[in-house]
Amino acid sequence: MDFQGEDLVIAGKWILGVGSLIDAIGQTQQSLSGSDLGKDLIAKGNGIEAFGNSLQAIGRTKLLTPKRELSTIYTILGAWLQATGNTTNAVGIDIELSGSEEEGTLVDTLGSGIQGLGAAFEAVGASLLEESDFRNLTILGGGFIALGSFLGSIGNIYVLNDKNVIGEQILLVGSWFQVLGSFLLIHAVTIEFESKPPLKNENGYYPYSYHSGYSDLLV
Repeated sequence: MDFQGEDLVIAGKWILGVGSLIDAIGQTQQSLSGSDLGKDLIAKGNGIEAFGNSLQAIGRTKLLTPKRELSTIYTILGAWLQATGNTTNAVGIDIELSGSEEEGTLVDTLGSGIQGLGAAFEAVGASLLEESDFRNLTILGGGFIALGSFLGSIGNIYVLNDKNVIGEQILLVGSWFQVLGSFLLIHAVTIEFESKPPLKNENGYYPYSYHSGYSDLLV
């Protein structure tokens, strides 16, 4: 099955949302218990987020026009950076679970920084678009993910300096900021594609369910 670009972007956003929620639940367990409880969920959540980011990057690349708009290029770059960051986070947590806690936390800190940079690129890409609800929600969603990710790096730095209580609190807040940002982006992409006139596929049908009835409006 040849997935269309819009399908991949939408699926990627939903997968990102699920992954960020799993990550936040794991972080909540870890922060409240003061132990490694929840780290496995954090690792799984980051892996799921990385997969979602990758789908978005591939989908946006499929939607890239010959004009190669700068906003789309920023968005694609941002998605790949977030995928890299989330993958690095997952690796860092796995290293922590294997017993090398300091080394794993350092890797996790780097991953959060890369993810935050990627989310910032996505927000900057959206800022280059014309004023719209989609644009504003994407800037806001990307901003929350970037802030949450950078808070993740800061929280880890506190943990590395043996300030575990405040570090875990910062990590907890950052993880839920990312959940909020992810679900704002889901809403944004829904608005984006619903507002676009659909293109027929090779069989002459409109491929997206949310365009059902669109052809009738054109008659």
